[in-house]
Amino acid sequence: MESLAQNLDHLTITSHPSSFTSSSSSSSVPAWILACFAERAADAKAAAINNHASQEEKEAEHDQMDLDIVDPILPRKTVLQSSSSSTPSDHFTQAVWGRVFNHRRDYSLTPHVHAVVHPRTTAEVIAVVEYAKATGKRVSVRSGGHSWAAWSVRGDAILVDLCELELPDTLKIDWFGHHGKYGCTERVMDDSAEREPAEACVWYDEESQVVACPPSMTGQELNDFLVWMGGSGKERMFAGGHCPDVGLGGFLLQGGMGWNCKNWGWACESVISMEVVTANGQHLLINNDSHPDLFWAARGAGPGFPAIVTRLYLRTRPLLEMYQSLYFYPVSLFKKVLQWAINIAPTCDPGMEIVCVSSHLRTSKNPYDPNPAKDSDYDPEPTILASFTLLTTSRSAALAALQPIHDLHPPGTKHLVFCQSTSLGQEYKQQLLASPWGHRYCCDNAYISNELSSSGPSSSSGFAAHETAESISVPDVLEKAFTTLPTVKSSALWFSMSPRSRRPLLDPQGEPMALSMQSDHYFAVYTVWSDEKDDERCTGWVRDIFKGVEKYAVGSYLGDADFRVRRARFWSDECARKLREVRKKWDPEGRMGGFCDDRKGDKEILRNGGGWV
Repeated sequence: MESLAQNLDHLTITSHPSSFTSSSSSSSVPAWILACFAERAADAKAAAINNHASQEEKEAEHDQMDLDIVDPILPRKTVLQSSSSSTPSDHFTQAVWGRVFNHRRDYSLTPHVHAVVHPRTTAEVIAVVEYAKATGKRVSVRSGGHSWAAWSVRGDAILVDLCELELPDTLKIDWFGHHGKYGCTERVMDDSAEREPAEACVWYDEESQVVACPPSMTGQELNDFLVWMGGSGKERMFAGGHCPDVGLGGFLLQGGMGWNCKNWGWACESVISMEVVTANGQHLLINNDSHPDLFWAARGAGPGFPAIVTRLYLRTRPLLEMYQSLYFYPVSLFKKVLQWAINIAPTCDPGMEIVCVSSHLRTSKNPYDPNPAKDSDYDPEPTILASFTLLTTSRSAALAALQPIHDLHPPGTKHLVFCQSTSLGQEYKQQLLASPWGHRYCCDNAYISNELSSSGPSSSSGFAAHETAESISVPDVLEKAFTTLPTVKSSALWFSMSPRSRRPLLDPQGEPMALSMQSDHYFAVYTVWSDEKDDERCTGWVRDIFKGVEKYAVGSYLGDADFRVRRARFWSDECARKLREVRKKWDPEGRMGGFCDDRKGDKEILRNGGGWV
């Protein structure tokens, strides 16, 4: 077998040219990150050289190697699919699908996945890319497995599952069927106190208030760590995803609609640097100073990003107290309630997150009972919830911010809660109940145009042929979705995005990002069911809803998209063109998996992406 270790030049340390000179103080990246990356890059290079050396020794001993039994190139934690079998083993099927959140899965892809790898080091990620280059395979990547379309499962590709990346070797885990790994044990937290920044799984630097972590860490795990390391009065937080089991890697590549996004901005705006392994096997530190085109793409390209993220450096913020006011209404008052939320949103405190949700409430004595619920456990009639969640400094500040909202709430509530204390932990629990594990999902979303009528809903339901955008309100457009949910576990959501939606999409340094779609009104549906027989009915409902909605939309968010159901516009046309250029530069052979398989019709999946993925 020909050696794959013929050229290791691409493993040289690559960073900002002035990183290790006296001018490095002008960099926007803290010096400790540059030093950390240099040490990690040197370790990765040494490990790769050792790996190639041992590989050459093995090749000298064995002229014939059976890749279905053992593969000396891919890392040790590799599950290989036998090319001679059309029926995958249960072990391999579980490796491919076990961490995919959506149980609406295309199992026909399983035999076409070449291998599943669980690298623990950057050097092992590089080894996967080297193997893919040598064998002509593609590479797909999984952080948390929460993408609705299961982007990580691709035919004729090596699936790089990052769930164990940077975990200490002494920590043994069962990586099937669960998302989070890093927050499940105090050993990971203790690891950060005992090791240096370049060695620790998670590291917080008090001076820069930046945290470094692996991409498969979830938002809840990271926030658990930040609270743990802070001590009394020093707790920090990162505004990651609302769902606690969403991996940070995929979440941030899509932009990151995190906690209080309408005011604090997109989560990707808090990324100050990333370590990545490119499609050519280079280990790079990217930011606005170093490889800015890749860093531009990393904030909005989603699975079309032409590299594998191996480490994140994130700006944190103070952990504030949390309070809520909740107003529950009968579904018949939907239009009035949503218009009230739309009207009051611009006047609210800058720590206020505002959401309107239609869902079927649990009818048990404890509506937040974590045990699995049957359909009969839900109210057959949807309820409209207007939720105002405030992150602030004290209860007195919360009362001052929430009282004006309470004074103006529409009459007719079924139930209400005023200025109730809550926490990230409590909110994560409720988000899990709204997104139950083990179910089938079909999700879609749209940014509704700001040009619609602001004078309130029309008196009639539905749209007449003569009606224009000026005479149609946002509640008019969303009424059908909010009042006709196809199952009792489904929900529809309106999320206020102003004032962030009224500011240019630039990061805090004033630099552009690939992320380029937003409006005042974010709308999404989360259709949830358990029986495969309901697939067509539920996906058909989503298609029908968006046939009526998309003519009033200006674009969509990658994080709640499913390309198997509907094409959408995820970037401005200018950004879509630039994404194609960046991908062509960094991945000319199309080694990274992207959004879709190269099957018939896939070039039509993304009219805005032009089939480049």
